Amino acid sequence: MELRIDQLQSQVQKPIITIMMSPQMQQAIRLLQLPILELSQKIEQELVQNPVLEEVPVEEPPEPELQEDSEAPAESADKEVSFDEEFNKLAKLDDEWRDFFRQTASYNKRSAEDEEKRAFFETSITRPETLDENLTHQMNLAAANEEEKKLGLFIIGHIDENGFLTSEIDDLSRVSAKTPEDLERVLKIIQTFEPNGVGARSLQESLLIQLRNLGKGDSLAFRVVEKHFSELGRKKFPKIARELNVSVEEIQAAVEEVARLTRRPGRLVGAENTQYIVPDIILRNENGDFEIITTDDRIPHLRISDFYRKMMSDGNLTPEVKEYIKEKIHSGRWLIKNIYQRQQTLRNITKEIVKIQKKFLTSSGRGGLKPLTMQRVAQAVGLHESTISRAVANKYIETPRGLFPLKYFFTTAIETHDGGEVSSRQVKHLLRELVGKEDINKPLSDEALVKLINARGMRIARRTIAKYRKELNILPSHLRKQF
Repeated sequence: MELRIDQLQSQVQKPIITIMMSPQMQQAIRLLQLPILELSQKIEQELVQNPVLEEVPVEEPPEPELQEDSEAPAESADKEVSFDEEFNKLAKLDDEWRDFFRQTASYNKRSAEDEEKRAFFETSITRPETLDENLTHQMNLAAANEEEKKLGLFIIGHIDENGFLTSEIDDLSRVSAKTPEDLERVLKIIQTFEPNGVGARSLQESLLIQLRNLGKGDSLAFRVVEKHFSELGRKKFPKIARELNVSVEEIQAAVEEVARLTRRPGRLVGAENTQYIVPDIILRNENGDFEIITTDDRIPHLRISDFYRKMMSDGNLTPEVKEYIKEKIHSGRWLIKNIYQRQQTLRNITKEIVKIQKKFLTSSGRGGLKPLTMQRVAQAVGLHESTISRAVANKYIETPRGLFPLKYFFTTAIETHDGGEVSSRQVKHLLRELVGKEDINKPLSDEALVKLINARGMRIARRTIAKYRKELNILPSHLRKQF
């Protein structure tokens, strides 16, 4: 009997639904994600690219009155309107936009002294020297001749931001047509540069370079790193002590000396050393009631130029010029609307945060932070959870308790024995506190930490402790043990 299987192929058309975002919606999302300084830079770019936009002078006050029936700026993206209607909406939007700044008390004329301070502060922020620039400068001074300098700069080009050489000497030799011996010789010169430990091909080599440059090439710490690097990572101090014929206490002292060395020498040079944070939101406590202030003074205040409005009434304009101006006005109008909506969204989110976290904001201790999810805030303000996530990303809020990332106030809930809830951030703080007070000779295991935290009335699993411990960069108990 013969068994035959016929395979039939057929083409079936299936409808596929894809969601296409309009350019205006894409712009709104981008603006929502930007922190205040980047938003200001983005608006400055738009002022350059869109000729119909202009910045309202600082000394010019906002429009004093709104029409009674005025509403927040809104427009259906798929509804076409005549250009006359668009101009009417635009004029109304300008009024609302200026009034928004007046109502939030953020559109204030700055004094000459304030402007002088601000100008001094901004001009004082300089771009830090990069690692590549730093090493290049040292190579120019250290090179014995032009050929050695060129070879040194070639090697520096293969050193990453952490300060490590990312290419093998043999590979560099083939590319540069230089001998491995020449490359090794110049690399040894680079390894004497600052930051100490730069130019190594591994962490072990970097630590050895640092010790050697510090004059500790004959120390016990050098021998531990050179001969027992793998055991050092696993904290097998008794084994290292036996093989080096020294006491465990001496090994412990050598390990502490190694711990003071840097693991990523390149990070000591560069932009990461300078961080400038400007809050998007400022909270002021007025007798128990919080005033929410968006830092709108950092944003150029925009309007459509009267020059282009008058130009549109000129009957001598060609259709092409009219269409160009119409397009730019439409683009500027959307930009103003999206900036307005960004600020309103941040205010609405902050209102909900203040409502939930008022106890934390008014207390002086670390307690009081309640569990709060982005989903809960999204439901309260009528937005999608992903919108909340974008809105709070890279944003800071200045409170009476200090400066916090907006994301700080969003934490998951840990159930208590009495049926209540506490913030996971409180549990992490307690975990760090318990580990900080433990006996270094008998560190607490994850199971022991679970029992101690459960004894405080919180219901938590061992796997959760392990997860929080990793997030806090706390080593397992066997690696925290001291001898």
